[in-house]
Amino acid sequence: MYVHHTGPLPKTSSIADATGEGGRHASCDAEIVVLSRQLVFENTVFSVYADHVADKNGNEVPRYLSVVPKCLLADSVAGVVVLPVCDDKMGLIRIFRHPLGTWSWEAIKGHVEPGENVKEAAARELLEESGFVVALDKLVDLGVIAPEPGVIQGRSRLFVATLTEKAEKVVAPELGLGELVFYSQTEIENLLEQGGIVDASTIVLIYKWRTSRISFASD
Repeated sequence: MYVHHTGPLPKTSSIADATGEGGRHASCDAEIVVLSRQLVFENTVFSVYADHVADKNGNEVPRYLSVVPKCLLADSVAGVVVLPVCDDKMGLIRIFRHPLGTWSWEAIKGHVEPGENVKEAAARELLEESGFVVALDKLVDLGVIAPEPGVIQGRSRLFVATLTEKAEKVVAPELGLGELVFYSQTEIENLLEQGGIVDASTIVLIYKWRTSRISFASD
């Protein structure tokens, strides 16, 4: 697996790309190196590259897809996933996912913007997509997840937002964004069993929240 690195390249590697940027190497003992890199697409959030990669056994992929977020924090964190919780119920948003052509129930997600830390990004995304305001000290950090480590150079930080007040802000409609519904644990389990929740980040966050509560209760 190729992992980006901001340090200098080993002297044994001569790496350049079609965009004029220097190639990057995971580490001196990495099994996969980038021989060249070509920018094929970009928008305000991502740069997409075709990487020519090879390993020490002579295997090569001439156009390996690499998606690089434009805003990366420490530990390659590029996004946040937020699960709002109120009265022991978990809030999920109904979202139409264009690539799959179907609706999905998911936690609130978004990208970190320049100048933000992860908690500020989580609070902003919660406000923008649900209308709820949460104090930063009410955000429970449950670690990170790599949504697609084979393609995306970025991790998402997982948060649970404990809500104590009703939403007052009117949420501006976004592409594919539906209603926010709060579900009990039993209802969440039914949605999982019926295939209503298929987003990996959401499933991991629900699992981590449930196990952390069990851990707290047993202490």
